[in-house]
Amino acid sequence: MTYRYLLINPNSSTHITARLAASAQTALEGGEKLSAVNASGDPAVVQDALTLALADRHAELLCGMHSTDVDAVLLGISLDGSAEHLRHRFPNRPVVGMTEAALFSACLRVRRVGLLTLGPSMVPLYWERVLQIGLADRVVAIEAPDAPAAFLSTSVGVDGDVLQALDAASARLQAAGAEALVLSGAVLCGYASALSARRNMPVFDGMACAVMQARTLLRCMT
Repeated sequence: MTYRYLLINPNSSTHITARLAASAQTALEGGEKLSAVNASGDPAVVQDALTLALADRHAELLCGMHSTDVDAVLLGISLDGSAEHLRHRFPNRPVVGMTEAALFSACLRVRRVGLLTLGPSMVPLYWERVLQIGLADRVVAIEAPDAPAAFLSTSVGVDGDVLQALDAASARLQAAGAEALVLSGAVLCGYASALSARRNMPVFDGMACAVMQARTLLRCMT
């Protein structure tokens, strides 16, 4: 059986939606379909609790508008936003957040996981999310370097400067005991293979993991 996935980016940056969709496409199986939508208003990027709240409202609106003819919803926001709320509102289809999917996937592979995102000010929000999903004892550390080039609309593929910043942060996560890395950030989609090759360790792409987790849930429902 093939499935139809709705990818929701609850911010207005279409280039980030394209990056998310590219990662999702790598995880699709033959015949599966992906549609991707993003918000039409602010925020352009989620950078704090206030913009996260705005994005949550966009996610709910977009899910209500576009999820009728799909089998599963993929949330393209690294803090997973309104995942739990959307599961209650739309109980007949899986709703999978990209960071939770990558964390759970990594925890099936190794004991100690490092979480890698961007922007030091976001770290408390990521720890809050890790606590919410019950994996605080598995995440050894969170690194969030500054890499402003990652957010530019001209940033496509693997940017050398961004990869260098991620590599340095990954070394610190390894030193803290991480045996695998989770890339938590929509703009970090697509960096997993390059970073894994540099660090010689498993690196999990949030959106690719979300597709695979959604597929597993759908197969369990049939």
